[in-house]
Amino acid sequence: MATRINNKTVIVESHKLSVFLDYTTKQMRGTLDLNSLVTENSELKKYFKEAEQPLIVNFSGTIPSDDFMSQPHQPLNFDWEMNVTFQDKKFKVILKTTLQHIEEGTLFSCRLNAMGNISTDNIGLNKVIPDINKTIEIQFVQFILRI
Repeated sequence: MATRINNKTVIVESHKLSVFLDYTTKQMRGTLDLNSLVTENSELKKYFKEAEQPLIVNFSGTIPSDDFMSQPHQPLNFDWEMNVTFQDKKFKVILKTTLQHIEEGTLFSCRLNAMGNISTDNIGLNKVIPDINKTIEIQFVQFILRI
């Protein structure tokens, strides 16, 4: 994730994104504990430490493809509507998404690359850090293995 605070770029990242894909419905559900985020920004560190718990972001969305796991395919590009829940707030986020086939030997998978923006109003961060930009840019990459 990236945003600007006091006109300085701030990068925040986590390697603890949890994602589950239902192969039948193509619905993907995930969670991210904001306490797993790593940043050098002292204001954000303080927010994560002092914020009302839990700081769990839940999200879900359906991949608009009937069958992307059983055969090779060209990259699929789509606007992915995600339903997001954070504390008592629910909102939607549209992510520009590419789903690309990867085949190496006996492995068969896809790489899902999604990016978009979340309003700091939606998560209430603008009230805690007044000088934060109005949006947070998010991006995640997830490999989906065929089982």
